[in-house]
Amino acid sequence: MSVRLLDHIGIVVHNLEPTLREYELTLGLKPSHIETYGDGLLKIAFLPIGPVHAVGSTKLELLQPLRPGTSAWNFLQQHGQGVEHLAFLVDDVDHELDRLAHLGIPMGDQSSRPGAGGMQIAFLNPQALSGMLAELVTPISQRGSLAM
Repeated sequence: MSVRLLDHIGIVVHNLEPTLREYELTLGLKPSHIETYGDGLLKIAFLPIGPVHAVGSTKLELLQPLRPGTSAWNFLQQHGQGVEHLAFLVDDVDHELDRLAHLGIPMGDQSSRPGAGGMQIAFLNPQALSGMLAELVTPISQRGSLAM
């Protein structure tokens, strides 16, 4: 796999606004982008660690489930607030899905889809990495052109 970097850490929260205030007050982190995703299923904020548009800077992704029907909602009900997933930047999500499927790696998604923040995304089954939910991401505008 051609993992380029840890793109973001997905953290599920009950309420985005007070959580954003906590992260700003405690760590000095401010959101670079906030959006509603999945036809109103999630409210998402990205908090860059370091310069906002620096190549290689990791972000925190705060996810507030707005209604049932997402893995974030299920995670919140079962575990409460906390780290839900790690997202890894790869050159081409679809290529990696094909490669991993041929290796027999447990998949969560069989194909990629547009995600938040302008990314093409796919999730692996948590069994692939000892229980950790992993997301593969590629900027939609740069698919296949991330060679460093």
